[in-house]
Amino acid sequence: MRNSLEKKTKAEQAAEQLEAAIVECQIAPGTVMTETEISEFLDIGRTPVREALMKLANENLVRLSRAGVVIPELNPMTMLKLLEPRVLIERLCIEKAVERITEADKAQIAPVIEAMQGLQHSDRKGFMAVLRQIHHILALSSKNEFILASIKTTQGLSRRFWCYYATDQDQSYCTELYIRQMQALMAQDGDTALTCSAELMQYLQQFTRNQMEQFR
Repeated sequence: MRNSLEKKTKAEQAAEQLEAAIVECQIAPGTVMTETEISEFLDIGRTPVREALMKLANENLVRLSRAGVVIPELNPMTMLKLLEPRVLIERLCIEKAVERITEADKAQIAPVIEAMQGLQHSDRKGFMAVLRQIHHILALSSKNEFILASIKTTQGLSRRFWCYYATDQDQSYCTELYIRQMQALMAQDGDTALTCSAELMQYLQQFTRNQMEQFR
């Protein structure tokens, strides 16, 4: 039993480290690596790395092929497609979170709002770390494991695209929206939370279209 728990812990550690490396573009988009190379990069054994890769493949952060482990290219068209289900998933998530949120959930939101308020607009890495917490808390507050699983399939790639292209002005604007959204969730103010979410999705869609101009 102890060995099983240790393996699970190492696999989770491998997944978190590899996700961070991909999202922060420490591993360049389009890179193809072997399991051995990833194991050496993370300094973690191949068995937990293999488990981590399966998890990240389910979240669209890697593709597993005969050629090896492929880190997806940055593609604005792919991101626009990804935003289509994300709009619907996040709206449902917020609706259910407002309805089902508990005091324990609210206790987790307060420090996240404080962390977001304290971020410099140039701090992409810090922003993405807090954003990961926000999406996790939102999903948990919905009390629906299928919403949680669905959100995981869109967030990693979204954060990576943001990390690569966002400006300080983009981050300043979205920071304020996220703070208002989470404050509204704590107050169980569904209308405001949904309005913030809709405005954020519209902004991200336009932000993504703007990047498409660079590909023409």
